[in-house]
Amino acid sequence: MLSLNGVGVYLDSNTCLYHFDNLKYNGFYLQNYFVESENFDKFLGANLQIKFAAFHVPFIKETSWLDRVGQSLTVSDLVFVFCSELHQHTVEQLIQLDQPQIIIFACGFINHNFQYAKVYTWMDWFITTNYFYKQVQPNLLNTKLISTTKSKYFDILLGCRRTHRDYIYQYINEHNITNKVIMTYYQHWNVDLRQTDHIFETEGLEFLPESDYTHSVHQVKYYGHRMNLSQVVPFVIYNDSYYSIVAETNASNQFNFYTEKIVKPILGQRLFVVIAGQGYLKNLQSFGFRTFSDVIDESYDNEINDQTRWQKAMDQVKYLTIQNPEEIQAKIKGVVEHNQRLMLDHDWYRDFTNCLTESLARIIAR
Repeated sequence: MLSLNGVGVYLDSNTCLYHFDNLKYNGFYLQNYFVESENFDKFLGANLQIKFAAFHVPFIKETSWLDRVGQSLTVSDLVFVFCSELHQHTVEQLIQLDQPQIIIFACGFINHNFQYAKVYTWMDWFITTNYFYKQVQPNLLNTKLISTTKSKYFDILLGCRRTHRDYIYQYINEHNITNKVIMTYYQHWNVDLRQTDHIFETEGLEFLPESDYTHSVHQVKYYGHRMNLSQVVPFVIYNDSYYSIVAETNASNQFNFYTEKIVKPILGQRLFVVIAGQGYLKNLQSFGFRTFSDVIDESYDNEINDQTRWQKAMDQVKYLTIQNPEEIQAKIKGVVEHNQRLMLDHDWYRDFTNCLTESLARIIAR
C-alpha cells in the first residue's frame, strides 16, 4: 500500500471522501484529507508537494461549489468533478468547467465537445441499483421472476410529470391500448406516493417512519436492507407484463442520463423501448449491452426531433401489442440474458476507481 505523505486532497463532501477512501483497495492511501468547505482555506494554504480537489455536483442547483472549484484550480494539480445527476442545469455547470486540470466523471454521456477537460463515465446508478441484487440478495431475481403467460404487454411507470411522459400517456390513450398495458402516472410533485396510483411491491417492503415518500428516491427497507424505493425491482408488475417502456428522467438531446429506470428492466430480463434523448440506445450499446433491432425498428434512437423520435418509439410499442408475445420472448431470450449477466457481473465501480487511480498516478509519478 502506497503512503503518500506529500499529497493533499480537498474533498468537498462526504461522497467524495467515500470514493477517495476506497482507493486504498487500489493501493493508494492518501493521508492528508481536507473534508468539506470549513476546511477549504486550510487546503488552499497547506504546504504540500501535490494537491488534488474533488467535488460532487449538487442535485439542487447552487453555485457556491463552483466558486471553490475556481479557487482550487489555482493551487491543484487536478480537480475531479463527480456528477451522478445529469440534468440541464448540472450539464450547463459542467460545460463551464472546460479547463485542462478538470476531470469529470458523469453518469452518462454529454453531447458537447470539451476542448480541455477530460470526461469519463461513472455509472453510479448502475452501481447502486445493482448492489442489492448482486451482494445482498443474489438469488432474489431468480426466485421472484416468473415465466408465465401475462395479462399485459407493457409496464409504463411514468412517475412525475415531464413533457416526454405526457407524450407517452397521450399516445397510449389516443391509440386505445390502455387495456394492454400497466400504466401509472402520479404526475404531481410533493404528493405522498401512497396516495397515488404508484404500485408498490407486495413482499419484503417496509416504509420508514421518517419519510413522507413524496419522491421515489426516499429510502425503504427491502428485505431488511435500506435502499431507495426507486431501486426496488417491481416483480409484481414484471410478472404480469412482458415488456417495459423506459421513460427516462430526462429526454434532452444534449445528454443521456442513465438511471435505475433502465437498470431494472435489464435485471428483469425484459425488452425495453426507451423514451429519452437521441443516441440513448447507441451509448448504452457502447457498454456492451444489446438492444432489440431484430424484433423492432430502433431507428427512433437516431432521430434528432423529439416528437418524431418519441412517435417512432411509441409506434414500436403499438406494434408489439399486436404480436405474439411468446414468439417475441423466444427471439429476445439470448439478448435479455446477456444484458442481465453484463449488468450484474461487470464491476462498474472498479471501472470508475481504476480511472480515478490512473489519473492520480500520472501526476504523482511525474
